[in-house]
Amino acid sequence: METNLSKYLRARRPIIWVHSGDYKEVDTIITEATKEYKNKAIFEYRAFGAVNFETKIKSDEVADLYSFLNILFSVGFKTNVFLLIKNTEEEMKEARNIAFIKKIAEKMYNDINYNFNIIIVDEDVNVPKGLEKFTSIIDIETMDETTINQYIQDFAQKNNARIYWDDLGDLSISLKGLTKLDLDHILNMILEENYGAISKGANQIIIREKGQIIKKSSILEIIDFKEKIEEIGGLEGLKEWLSSKAQVFRRLDEAKKFGVDTPKGVLLVGMPGCGKSLAAKASARLFNVPLLRLDIGRLLGKYVGESEYNMRVALKTAESISPCILWIDEIEKAFAGIDQNGGASDITKRLFGQFLTWLQEKENTVFVVATANDITAFPPEFLRKGRFDEVFFIDFPNEEERERIFEIHLEKRGKMSDDINLKELAEETEGYCGADIEEIVKNAVENKFILETENEEEKKITTNNLLEATKSIDSLSNILSDKINVLKKSYKKFKIKSASQKIKNGKRIAGKTTFKDMVIVNGGKYTPSFFNEEREVCDLEVCKYQTTQDMWMEVMKKNPSKYKSSRKPVETVSWWDALEFCNKLSEKYGLKPVYDFSEISKGELKINQLNGKSEYLETADFNKTQGFRLPTEIEWDWFARGGEVAMQDGTFFDYRYSGSNKISEVAWYCDNSENQTHDVGTKKPNQLGIYDCSGNVSEWCHDANTTMRVLDNGRNKRTKGGSWKGYPENCRVSSFSELEAIYGYNYCGFRIVRTI
Repeated sequence: METNLSKYLRARRPIIWVHSGDYKEVDTIITEATKEYKNKAIFEYRAFGAVNFETKIKSDEVADLYSFLNILFSVGFKTNVFLLIKNTEEEMKEARNIAFIKKIAEKMYNDINYNFNIIIVDEDVNVPKGLEKFTSIIDIETMDETTINQYIQDFAQKNNARIYWDDLGDLSISLKGLTKLDLDHILNMILEENYGAISKGANQIIIREKGQIIKKSSILEIIDFKEKIEEIGGLEGLKEWLSSKAQVFRRLDEAKKFGVDTPKGVLLVGMPGCGKSLAAKASARLFNVPLLRLDIGRLLGKYVGESEYNMRVALKTAESISPCILWIDEIEKAFAGIDQNGGASDITKRLFGQFLTWLQEKENTVFVVATANDITAFPPEFLRKGRFDEVFFIDFPNEEERERIFEIHLEKRGKMSDDINLKELAEETEGYCGADIEEIVKNAVENKFILETENEEEKKITTNNLLEATKSIDSLSNILSDKINVLKKSYKKFKIKSASQKIKNGKRIAGKTTFKDMVIVNGGKYTPSFFNEEREVCDLEVCKYQTTQDMWMEVMKKNPSKYKSSRKPVETVSWWDALEFCNKLSEKYGLKPVYDFSEISKGELKINQLNGKSEYLETADFNKTQGFRLPTEIEWDWFARGGEVAMQDGTFFDYRYSGSNKISEVAWYCDNSENQTHDVGTKKPNQLGIYDCSGNVSEWCHDANTTMRVLDNGRNKRTKGGSWKGYPENCRVSSFSELEAIYGYNYCGFRIVRTI
């Protein structure tokens, strides 16, 4: 294996400084680079003394580095000496050690018969002044995907671990940039926490352990994030664009094989308080990668070249834990003064040039999210194509967006109700940014809390409460009106794409839910426990609750349930009854019904497609429907396990029940139900905020064991989740039962979903 180390050794460079902290990998490279030397001796010195290179056993004969150098000096006349000096920062500062190493280096240069190479291994590169002209610096090249792939296989074989082969490509990409030392540590953690299996499901472990690497860095900061893309009110164009890039990042191996370029990044410019930082955090969750924040101020050093070195370290560190998102907030402040007229300090100019070059030429999986309020001071090359994939302008929210922002913040605090007039609130808050609206909601909730009333009705937040709260908050657009007018003019000049404008490509945008009890569940690819291959789930709208009796009565007028109460799930409804309810609910909300009953007399159910056609079940595509429907078993399994959120936090396959390993936390079942159903939403929800996927009533799914076209009276349909009468094992997410579709059962209900 030809390396730079091999070349430098043949060129008789006396001092080689290896920039690395992976001693295991360095030893491997040393062994490989010196194998052509027949007459050789490899010695090693560490901070605690000399050790045997092969066994790492400490020698008691050597007191310090100077003594060791003195012992070895004459050996260089007899054989090829290779001395490794590791982790000796303090001793490398001592004048006598520097002088002795310089003496050895000069001897190498002047005497062809003298062979003594000193290889210094350190994570930092602080070459003493007296040794600079004798020293060559090398970096240990990180492993490519093919090498990592093989390394994982070798590791698995050595540790008798299972490998999910379909995940190996994506896993190799996720581990790219790490040292062998880091790889060993992370793979051991995966085996420990993933039940002896190596799979993409361990992604959260990788993210967590990569976070440890960042925490050791003083330049980069790893950011914890909880924000979801759905929590951004408006900005539909930006959200759709990020979602498309996320698809590439989630399937990097597949995308690269298909010829898709790795996304570079996005620049978000616009008004303060309008969601730029929120979008950066939400994108990390959407991409399912770590979020790193680069503070340019931390790069600046007091010594010549230190700032540039810090920039190289920061970018290299980001690359080493990629795929990741590198967030640079308020980038215009970081590179202040750089303009067409050549302003700013020399250091700032060099850092800016260094960053632009890296941004232009990088081929790694570091996705850059840069945010800026004012980009007018930047030179034109900053906005040139090739730096960023796209530049978006984020303006103050329009009326529709303000409605959604109010709704998001009220729902977050559990204060949203049908009595609140969102339209009126939006009309009265023109010019307010998202941060302003959040403050209004916070103030209104706090004011209501201070009243300390016992009356439940008086505890509710009203429209008037919120309107009153607006009086104490002056909008940012008013406070900074002069500056904002200047900024808006400059953005028009640059013709930057609006983040609020939907992309006109025929794709539907996942935005506001149909009604308040629905939640948006991002789709994804995974391998269900009941399949041996990967399947894809589309983006869905899912009802947080099992269909309640009041929901049923509003549409169907007659209640068939045995255990009657408005908030209890409807039961004793057949699979066919559930389909009929879905169609009528779709019509109520102006949506095209999913189910076509026109050929039921022939025993055939058809599905209405978006193209206006009606297809038999075996050819129909539920992704091309509009109205409410029952979930397929794969869809139910996805959202019951927590979907994308659970994939990110590592609980997707960990929880036996929906949202917990403790059944009593999330389910009404035989031991606690008192032989009846209970109000929905009274147990803990799962990771997506969805209730009762385990217990209460079993839920009809679309699937049957055989082909779904011929629907005879004896056809069984899958039900999932267990019920109030079920044992714990029946309530597991993985469990199912089969019931005849034409009958209703007092332990079986359903949950509605909709393709978005």
